[in-house]
Order: sequence, then C-alpha cells, then structure tokens
Amino acid sequence: MRLLLSSCAAATLILASAAHAQPAATSPSISDARCLLAMVALSNSSDQNQQRMGQGGIVYFTGRIAGRDPNFDFSSLKAMAANMDLQAAEADLKQHCGPMFNKSMQQVATALAPPPGATPPAQTPAPARPAAPATPPRK
Repeated sequence: MRLLLSSCAAATLILASAAHAQPAATSPSISDARCLLAMVALSNSSDQNQQRMGQGGIVYFTGRIAGRDPNFDFSSLKAMAANMDLQAAEADLKQHCGPMFNKSMQQVATALAPPPGATPPAQTPAPARPAAPATPPRK
C-alpha cells in the first residue's frame, strides 16, 4: 500500500507543469471520464510508477463512473479521447485527477492501517505443495 501511495504521489509530481485546462466538465461523470482517459494515457508511460498510478486510476475512475451512472456509455470515451488535448489532460491529471485519486488511496491506507501499538499478525506459512500423483508402473 505504501508503494502505491508513493507511486501515486511521485507520478503526480513528475507530470509536466500545468498548461491550459480543458473546459469545465458538464457533469461529474464527464469529469471522471476525462480523468479515466488521463489515467489510461498515464498507464502507457514507460515509467513503472506512472504505469501503476494509471492502472489504479483506471479502476478508481471506472468505479466512480459506474457507481454514479450505471448506464454510462463507455463507448463514448473514444470520441472524447479523440478530442482531448494532451496538455490539458496532463493539467487535469496534475490539478484534479491525481490529487483526488491520491487522497482516496491515503484514506484507504489509513482505514486499513493497524491501530497504533498493535502487534502485526504472525505470518502464516504458505501451505505445502501437494505431492505429484504417483504414476502407475508401465506394463
């Protein structure tokens, strides 16, 4: 979880400085769709930390869209992607999408963290691998 959080923070900081922002979204689902597309682009980065943030962001924003609008037409993303400006997507990612995703991941990490002073659970050894079945002798 720490790796995910540090990857998210690093990717947000690594992005190019903000350019001109895209026009305001007409609905929360459209805003999340723009973030989803920005995360898809980030997942195609050659940097592994950015790839991980992008992959996590894809799941996060897809869930936000589907949870809010179960009838959202995901095929509309193709047309939206064709009209997106790369600099505007980077600005959205840095100013809006990345911070929103990072905040949620930090909240999850905090919620799942053991209480202060708690003893971590003992590691349970992995179960033994079952023995291969005996082959019958050849006649």
